[in-house]
Amino acid sequence: MKYLSNSALVLLFIGINIALLFFSYEGATFIEGADASQYYLPALSFLENEGFRRGDTLLTFGPPLYSIFLALPIGLFGLENSATAIVIFQCILLFATGYLFRLILLSFYSGSNQKLYALLLHALIVFNPNSLITAHLVQSETLFTFLLSAALLTAVRLFDEFSLKNLIFLGLFTGLATLTRPVSLYLLIVWPIFLWAVMLLKGRKVNVIRLVAPLLVGLIIISPWYIRNYVEFGKPFYTSNAGAYLKAQYIQLKHKGSGWSRDQAIDRHYIHFKKNILQDENLEKQRFCLQDERGWSCNGSLSHTSLQLILNEPVSAHFKALIDSWGTLFLSGGASNIRNYFGIKGKDAIVGFQTREFKGLESIKDLLKEMNLSYLFIFIVTMLFSVVMRIIGIVGLFYMLKNREFLPYGVFFIEVISLFTAAYLYLGQSRFRVPLEPMLMLLAVVGIIYIVNRRQGNIT
Repeated sequence: MKYLSNSALVLLFIGINIALLFFSYEGATFIEGADASQYYLPALSFLENEGFRRGDTLLTFGPPLYSIFLALPIGLFGLENSATAIVIFQCILLFATGYLFRLILLSFYSGSNQKLYALLLHALIVFNPNSLITAHLVQSETLFTFLLSAALLTAVRLFDEFSLKNLIFLGLFTGLATLTRPVSLYLLIVWPIFLWAVMLLKGRKVNVIRLVAPLLVGLIIISPWYIRNYVEFGKPFYTSNAGAYLKAQYIQLKHKGSGWSRDQAIDRHYIHFKKNILQDENLEKQRFCLQDERGWSCNGSLSHTSLQLILNEPVSAHFKALIDSWGTLFLSGGASNIRNYFGIKGKDAIVGFQTREFKGLESIKDLLKEMNLSYLFIFIVTMLFSVVMRIIGIVGLFYMLKNREFLPYGVFFIEVISLFTAAYLYLGQSRFRVPLEPMLMLLAVVGIIYIVNRRQGNIT
């Protein structure tokens, strides 16, 4: 029965992904992947032995590992014929991510039907609409989620086997994840604190000095990228993304927190950035940054301007923007990616909603009126999936926190989810939830376990 169930899962997964490929429009994998050119152009450059470039510009905006990952299928099949191979590779990673979380669940849950619940968790992860459609796009989230999941499994194993080997592997996987997406750099830094807190709850004595091992190993893994940037630019830095990221945070803060249009927020930001950059005595830098603010040498001024403007906003604006951002992060279903992948009309409605002055419920009603019926159906289905999973997940989280055996694991996942939520700040969207989906599905399965056991009278 076990093998029959696993075989059915594999066959269904293959069938659904073939159907998605068949009904997508040609080129969707590259065209609809957010920031796709940021990844595949450096891959082409890497294959041509020209270093990591995006066109004529040396890559500094993001880390290199996803571009290296893309280089394999692009090198084998060429850019125009590599889309299917990329999707296959990423679907394999998605399926492997589900398997890693099966192992995580089995590591702390030994009750009745444990293998059935592990299979259910695997299915929820691989058939999650948000994760599934992302695996079909040139986006770094699928690779990142796999590496993060490997790190999380290693961390969970540390709770029972606090060994140097596991600490080293934790640093290795987190370091590789950091070379894929910058957000896990924060996780690398706080691993010692997170692990110490969980070990305290487990009642285990640990060598505090050893807790630094994942951080040291992770820094060794990412150090070649720092060295490369130092050699190329005379300054060691990880990415030049901070300024642009903070600018995007400010624009979203003004849009969702104060009701400004995105154009109004961009104009205000430029006025202040121009004022700050003109105070720089380097005339060449002035000219360059006013033409291209995303250049690595402009990162400091861009970050300073953005941070100034963010801190000057009233508390009420921050509160409104955070509520909207975190609501979108956890409840949006990923419908836009699905719509785009199939070439369904409705993109103009979304763009209009994002750029126009935000008027709360009135703006949402206008959006629903403008949406294509097919898109509206996808929107409702994916949204319902997210909402139901969050409700059951909250039940699972409370159960984990109430159960002494599960408590350390519940605290651990709260730590990781909270860190990523804080890092995204005002920019919450379904895409950024992809790395969190396996953890959220795990909480949902624990919620199902609680509900079933309570109905059967096994829990009072």
